[in-house]
Amino acid sequence: MQKDIDLNNFQLKTYAVELPFDRLKLGVDNVRYDVYISSEFRKVAERFIFELIIKYAEASAPFIINTEMNWFRETSEFQRLCTEILTVGINSAKSDSEIQIDFLCQTALVKMLTEEIQNQYGEAIQHCKNVIRKQEFSHHMEATLKLREEVASIIQRKNQIVRNVGAELFEYFIEVQSDVNKLRAANFGDNATLPEELFSNPILQMATHSDGFFMIEKYVLMGHRLEDPVNYNTLINLLTAFLNSLDTQAETDIKHVDSKQYESIKSYISTYDTRADGWIKHIDNIDKLFNYFQSQKELKHLKQRNAAPQKIQHAQKTIKIQKILLNQIYKIISKEKMIDGIVAAYQMRPMYERYCPPLSPQECLQYLVVPKARKNTLRKLKRFKKYFGKSFPLSPLKRTIRTVRTTSRQAQKKYLLRFLKDFSYYHRDLRNNLLIKETSDSINITTDEKIINLSRSNHCLYEFKLPFEDVFDKKPIINHAVLKADVRGSTAIIEQMKAKKLNPASNFSLNYFEPISKILSLYGAVKIFIEGDAIILAIFEHQDTPGRWYSVSRACGLAINMLMIVRKYNRLNRKKGLPRLELGVGVGFSNGSPTFFYDDENQIMISPAINEADRLSRCDKTLRQYLVKEKLPFNVYEFQPDLTPETSLLFNSKTLRYNVKGIQLTLKGFKKLSKEIHLKRVEFQMPEIGNEMLTFHTGKFPTTAGNFQRLIIREAFIPEISLKDLGVIGLTENKYYEVCTNQKVYELVKKTIKEP
Repeated sequence: MQKDIDLNNFQLKTYAVELPFDRLKLGVDNVRYDVYISSEFRKVAERFIFELIIKYAEASAPFIINTEMNWFRETSEFQRLCTEILTVGINSAKSDSEIQIDFLCQTALVKMLTEEIQNQYGEAIQHCKNVIRKQEFSHHMEATLKLREEVASIIQRKNQIVRNVGAELFEYFIEVQSDVNKLRAANFGDNATLPEELFSNPILQMATHSDGFFMIEKYVLMGHRLEDPVNYNTLINLLTAFLNSLDTQAETDIKHVDSKQYESIKSYISTYDTRADGWIKHIDNIDKLFNYFQSQKELKHLKQRNAAPQKIQHAQKTIKIQKILLNQIYKIISKEKMIDGIVAAYQMRPMYERYCPPLSPQECLQYLVVPKARKNTLRKLKRFKKYFGKSFPLSPLKRTIRTVRTTSRQAQKKYLLRFLKDFSYYHRDLRNNLLIKETSDSINITTDEKIINLSRSNHCLYEFKLPFEDVFDKKPIINHAVLKADVRGSTAIIEQMKAKKLNPASNFSLNYFEPISKILSLYGAVKIFIEGDAIILAIFEHQDTPGRWYSVSRACGLAINMLMIVRKYNRLNRKKGLPRLELGVGVGFSNGSPTFFYDDENQIMISPAINEADRLSRCDKTLRQYLVKEKLPFNVYEFQPDLTPETSLLFNSKTLRYNVKGIQLTLKGFKKLSKEIHLKRVEFQMPEIGNEMLTFHTGKFPTTAGNFQRLIIREAFIPEISLKDLGVIGLTENKYYEVCTNQKVYELVKKTIKEP
């Protein structure tokens, strides 16, 4: 029956996390990657972690240094600097077009914070001992003894204190990550973000990953020793082998392995186990494979709702297979004599603290399920009775033993299902902890000036400093984007306003120019040229400032907002009975710096990007007259006329352009945009247009204020048209790009990429 079960029918998900550094340059020791983290951030982190340790140690007044600790202010400062360091990592990765630099920054930060918790715990203990020494000089022996007892308690509770400090510290870190992930996704795509549980991993702060108290609190009690009643190593081998036996895909693969490939069978088995391992680490898979109890409830709901027969049949088939699989894994684990241990691990939770300490949780579990271990446990309890000043009644233990023995098979299976989920959580976190540890070991976070200088001079030092720690001279311009808005209708508006004895200057200034001026800083734009019928703006990119290398995306975002301002202005004009203002916007881009010269005190800029933007912002009069009455879904269209040698003399350009309330981007600009942010290609049909498949590219970019704005770029082939009737002859190989403002397109794109 087992061979008839195909895991592919369960749509199991695979959990996999990678932190590769293989494309990065090794440091001066040729073994590890040299990293320097901001000294200012380190100081703030050290102070903040020290205060957290004092807080969770529940230290009394003599040990408290900062009696007026403002937790809100200190937490905000820690998170602010943490955000800046992570942002520097993203910008460095973007500058070098290497996502692994961002991975390095995140891992180095986690390593630094984790190590600092241990360091600051040591500092806190030393601080407490210094306080006691000062107290001894005052000859207050009674107060000194109390302080010594308190420090002894803090040392005894080290694991708990460190774990609590780590949990709170990384909770703040994860909050920062969720904000920074928006910038990360905008630059590298959603797949570039590391999962939250990688940093919220409770095992990350533990000196040992099998501490009994910790296991009961966070997962379920199990161990790594041979004598442990519930053994992790045995279980992972059993579960992996069980899933491998059901993996029909792996069986298919092995049939195609020839005799030569059998020589490398070890690597095959490794890959084979990796599939099962990825399934085990994805917690939802446990329910999909084994939880027929939940599936029975779902079937009941389907029947109550009179669901389609196919759905009911599928649910019934799923329940049947889940029962078989749960029964099989139950038999396998029962054969290893671990079912009683699994049940006892949950049954002992309400009462184990009565005996632990002096017993360890594992000794308590052994007493419940291993009869041979009970004599030694009883002797230990009797021995510690005089030290703890209390007796340890055995009746709760005996009741638990009876409960475990009399647990029905059905209840055992429910406990097993619960255990498999807890096991999955633990296995995932254990492997993630190993991943963090291995990658952390490959990082050398250095504060030694000699190593820093040597590594920096050899171009193998990865520096993550706060912005103010860098010396910023006037950086040279390396790239720039230009936005040209062709303003139409301003002359007619001015004439009519004068006829109505209205002030056109104040009207334009208050409702058009001023609103545009107010949003320039939001996109890092500067004015180049402004007249009644034209606006030229530029956004510069400076050397060594990758956090500001969004010239094209910000120019596109600015253009969208300018069109929104014009719409608002036109609504105002409509109420006054004035003509509408119309814009056509072109966005050009140029590598390198523009040329500047001065006419008296006026700066004049020359750039090919201005010419490109000017060309794209225009609209052919003939096309406008022909198409303006059509209800067009888009605002930009470009055509290539079918020219003869005679008619070509009449045209200055090879193409005709329609740009009414639209924004056109150059091909060069689109390529630069693709480097600035992660663009996702989307294709769909719009019923109102027809059966044509439309192509869009979408992504988000950060404004200078740190907010994110979505862009949607339409990509289309330039059609060749006849000059006689403007009919389409065919499509050329050339493309044009429109920055979309159509709300319907935004809704369809968001729906396609499943954005809420």
